[in-house]
Amino acid sequence: MKNGEITVTHVAQEKWSSGTAFLLAAIGSAVGLGNIYRFPYVVGENGGGAFVLLYLGIVAFFGIPLVMTELTIGRRNQLPPISAFTTLSQGKKSQPFWKFIGWINVLTPLGILGFYFVISGWTLNYVYSMISGQLNNLVEGQTLKVFTDMQQSPLTLIFWMTISLSITAFVISRGVKLGLEKAVKILMPMLFLILVSLVIYSAFNGGMRETFEFMFTPDFSKITGKTVLEAAGQAFFSLSLGSATMLVYGSYLPKSESIPKLACGVAFADTFVALIAGFAIFPIVFTNGLELDSGPNLVFVTLPIIFDQMPFGQLFGILFFLLLAFAAVTSTISLFEPAVSNLEERGILTRGKGSLVVGLGLWCLAAVSALSMNILSDVRLLTFSDTVASKNIMDLLEYMSANAMMLVNALFAGIFVGWVMKRKDVLEELGLDDSLLFKFWRVIIKVVVPVVISVLILQLFELLDPLMAFIL
Repeated sequence: MKNGEITVTHVAQEKWSSGTAFLLAAIGSAVGLGNIYRFPYVVGENGGGAFVLLYLGIVAFFGIPLVMTELTIGRRNQLPPISAFTTLSQGKKSQPFWKFIGWINVLTPLGILGFYFVISGWTLNYVYSMISGQLNNLVEGQTLKVFTDMQQSPLTLIFWMTISLSITAFVISRGVKLGLEKAVKILMPMLFLILVSLVIYSAFNGGMRETFEFMFTPDFSKITGKTVLEAAGQAFFSLSLGSATMLVYGSYLPKSESIPKLACGVAFADTFVALIAGFAIFPIVFTNGLELDSGPNLVFVTLPIIFDQMPFGQLFGILFFLLLAFAAVTSTISLFEPAVSNLEERGILTRGKGSLVVGLGLWCLAAVSALSMNILSDVRLLTFSDTVASKNIMDLLEYMSANAMMLVNALFAGIFVGWVMKRKDVLEELGLDDSLLFKFWRVIIKVVVPVVISVLILQLFELLDPLMAFIL
């Protein structure tokens, strides 16, 4: 320390070999399990085409600006979260606070992985079950029992969780170019190929017209204030905002690449995959006259029955669960990276040792999450409100990290770029002139983003309705 200034030694970081490599990695981070089995259902239940138009508008005016914001923080000094917030707030009285926000950005994805590795393990287990024929000739009650038995088996959950974690840690230990970049260059084309194959397969089996009507027939009567919040929340979480992944991936981005163009590319691809996934799944459901559902029940209980009854069903069932597994892995590696990047950049541990240490810590956390579905199912860590009192450890981790903390991180990222970073630094990173477009973007980041995210936080903690009732 000299004259009140903090001196930090930074280890030089690797860079993406190209904008395409970054784009594949960022899309892989954004395209998660929710894109595939939740988004199409949300669209159909909330006004179809009207919801899609609303969602696209929110992505354009809210999602893309926030992606640009996180990439700007990461690339400015090409540092991971803690060092990025600390150095960019150098000389300001608020620097300790922003360093704390950097820590929260590193810890949030670890909390997400604490439950996400368990769910990723489910997908790997079902790939194996489809290949081995364990899901053949089952009816609905039997597939539900298979799914429930898996959740009630600590050894099964921990075994497949360990496989998922090991794959992720190995990829991260290899570095940016040999690990992250090589993995996404293999996994993302395969993911898109499998998705297109499943859409073609569904088209030949009927149900496309019903799917199109379900997802795109506009019903503006369903657009309410809560629908707008649903669309905003879906856009927010779908783009991995607030998880620190875009910030860290941005720190590896060469200065020659355009942040606005790449942010638009990520948003477009993420939305495209989410919409197309509906045409891979719902035609099968409609053709077989089954009740629409979303989430785990649709994927792990309903679809195995349908695949068993269809021509080449086992093959396409394997492909479907591979699709889910690839989507899960590309997300887990992006969430694993911030902590390891921080340890490596600050010279605390090498990437290999950092991956091992972070992996061991996450194994313990994920194991507790897995056990909360069976042995520890009655354990409740927080009971101060009805919102959290009913949640087991795994559900609480999801609620606090993948919801609350991601919102908090994105809120402060917007405030940081809008109010703390130097205007000329932001202009330089975005490659924009001090034009009307930049001023419009800056107003969104400084004013609109904080307001929208604050409303989402109030909604998350069930405080919005009481507040509105008090005001009105």
